[in-house]
Formats: sequence, structure tokens, C-alpha cells
Amino acid sequence: MLVAVVFTILFGSLQPTPPDSLSLEYCYSQIESEYPLARQIDLQQQITDLNKRIANTASYPQLNFGVSASYQSEVAELQFPSNMPFSGPDLSKDQYKATMEVSQSIYNGGAVGIKKKLKDIEGQAQQKSTQIQLHKIKEQVNEVYFGILLAQQQLQIVGTMLKSLRAQLKSVHSKVKNGVLLADQQHILEAELVKAQQDSAEINSNIQSGYEVLGELIDKQVSSGTSLALPDYQVPADQQDSLVQLRPEFSLYKTNRRALDYQKELAQTNKWPSLSAFGTAAYGRPGFNVFENDLHPYYIVGLQVKWNLWGAKNAAIQQKVFSMQQKNIQQEERAFERQLRASLIKIRQRMKSLQDQITRDQQIIDLRQKVVKSVSSQMKNGAATATEYITELNKATQARLSMQMHKTELIRAKVDYHTTLGLSNN
Repeated sequence: MLVAVVFTILFGSLQPTPPDSLSLEYCYSQIESEYPLARQIDLQQQITDLNKRIANTASYPQLNFGVSASYQSEVAELQFPSNMPFSGPDLSKDQYKATMEVSQSIYNGGAVGIKKKLKDIEGQAQQKSTQIQLHKIKEQVNEVYFGILLAQQQLQIVGTMLKSLRAQLKSVHSKVKNGVLLADQQHILEAELVKAQQDSAEINSNIQSGYEVLGELIDKQVSSGTSLALPDYQVPADQQDSLVQLRPEFSLYKTNRRALDYQKELAQTNKWPSLSAFGTAAYGRPGFNVFENDLHPYYIVGLQVKWNLWGAKNAAIQQKVFSMQQKNIQQEERAFERQLRASLIKIRQRMKSLQDQITRDQQIIDLRQKVVKSVSSQMKNGAATATEYITELNKATQARLSMQMHKTELIRAKVDYHTTLGLSNN
């Protein structure tokens, strides 16, 4: 045992620590498993199951128990002539009764089954609503995730600018000192240097706050040194209807229409009479025979038909209302789909613009690289200074960083396209 512990200490600690990095898919999975709204889906399913059980009890025999005791000031009396050899019964003014009432629905137009389906579809609608809210949280994750990546690349560009300004400032300071340039030139560069340092501090602050927000969203401690992986997403060739319909909002529209279908079926049951059997068993006095003054058991059984004529008349009106509500949902769905397609067109245009910028970035990089080679050759021959070479080298580096930013923005646009469509991954 001791040998195993020593081995673990000596060699186990030498194992490389995995890099502290996050992927966008991991953030999505954290949202789906750890975000408080995600847990509502399981809770809502449990609530739906319980509501269905409650609705199903309407098909069971309904039992009611009751006990009562009362005292009344007078009771029924039978008056006979005084010369008759008998008199009427002497009824008690205190009365007692214990009852058990049973009723069983025989026919109600299938209302119980429809109510169970309605509870089930209402629970599905609640789950779809939760999924829509989670989809919005994922959009927020996209915003924060790529905000950090772009800010980090901006920080690199500002860092390159700082190097260039320091190099130029060093050269200008020497010339000012030797009286070749006026001090105003140095002051201009110093002001630009301070401005660049301010930008760097602000970007660092935005990166730090971005990591904190991301950690709060995914319920995980995320340090500012955590590496964020760039996802690899492919965009569908065209906007197929089958892809557009993947958004959870469309499932909610469909579910709400189905719920209204069940509402119409439930209203249909009000057009017909309902049939039920009933029975009452009791013990007490008086019973159905009011002249029986002793405590005794008694019962009644029978069939009952109920027909609500006003309910039958209103059922047709209710069905029209539900049909109109379905049309409203259909119009909302069409409006949402139109907005969705407009958003997809806008994102595609943004992707095309970024692809064009990346092409131009490559041209700028090639040109900047030629300038760097030329200045490098001039510097070797004494025709250019080291400061001029560093300036051109920083410009070339800045051009490469600018292209990298545009590539990141293009990936962001592709992710936005997937998210807008409702696709969970690539």
C-alpha cells in the first residue's frame, strides 16, 4: 500500500495537466444540463404526469361520505279523532344520518380521455416554451463567447500598435534630443501611446468581464486564461423549409394548434347528454320512510341523464372561437417564419462580405510582406533605419491579425446561422 502511494506521488504528479480550454459545444451542453431553466423540463413532465392522473380519476367511481346531526322545532304529525283506539307515530325532533354516495359516469362523449390528452399537450407546450428560452440563452452564449475571442484578437492588434509606437517614439526622442525634430512630434506620439494603452486596458477589462459572464451562464468557474476553441461549422447550401422548421418556436405553434383541436373536441362533448349511475347507502333516522323513527339502514340506486341545453348551444360557438384562435397562431407562425428567413438572408450577406474582406486581407498581407522585404534590403544597405523596418513589420503583422479577426467574425456568422436555424451543432 505504501509503495502504491509513493508511486502515485512520484509518477502520478508527473502526468501532464490537460489544457484549460472550453468549446462552444461544451457551453451548449452546460446550458442544457446545468442552467436552471433546463431543469424545468423534467419538472414540467412530472407535473404533466400528475395532471393526467388527476384527469383520469374522473373515469373512476366517485365516492362521497357524509355525517349530519340536526334538531328541529317541529315534525310532521298525524291527527286522529280522540275516540280512535290508536294514535299517530311519535317522531323525534333530533335526526341523524351517515351516508355514502357513489356515482359512476357511463357516457360523457369521451370527455375524460380528451381532458387527459389536453393535459398532456399543455405540458408539451410548457416544455417547448422552456426550450425557446434556452435557445435565447444559447444566443447569449454566442455573443459572449465570440465577444471574448474578438476582444483577444483586438488586444493583439493594439499590442502590435504599442510596439510600433514605442519604436517610433524612441527614434523621435533621439532626434528631438539632437535638435532635428521639434518636441511637438514627440508629444503627438506620446499621446497616441497613452491612447493605445487606454484601449488595451479597456479591452482587457472587457475580456475579464466576458469570462465572468460566460462562467455564470454555464455554471462553471472560467478564468481569464482559459482558451476558447474556434468551432468549425458548415452552412447549408440553401434555406430549405425542413431546416427552417427546426426552430423550437415552430414546435410550439404546432403544439398550441393541437391543444385547440382537443379543446374543440371537448366542446363537442357538451352537445350531447351524459349518462351516469348513482347510489346512496345511509344509516340514520328518518330515512325515506319518514314515519320510521328508529335508526336503520336504507339506500337508493338509479340512473341519471343530464343535458345542458345552453351548453349544447354554446359548444358550436366555442368551436368557432377555437378555430379562429388556430388561425391567429397560423398567422403568427407565418410572421415568425418571414422574420426568420429575413435574418438568414442578412447573415448570408454578412458572411459573403466577410469572405470578400478576407480575400482583400490576403492581398494586403502579400503587399505588406513585399514592403517588409524591400525595407529589410534597404536597411542592410543603410538606406532605411531599423525603426522604419519595425514599423513596416508591425503593419504586416497587424494585417495578418486583421484577417484573423475577419475569419473569427465569419465563424461567428456561421454559428449565428446555425443558431438562427435551430441547429444544435455542425
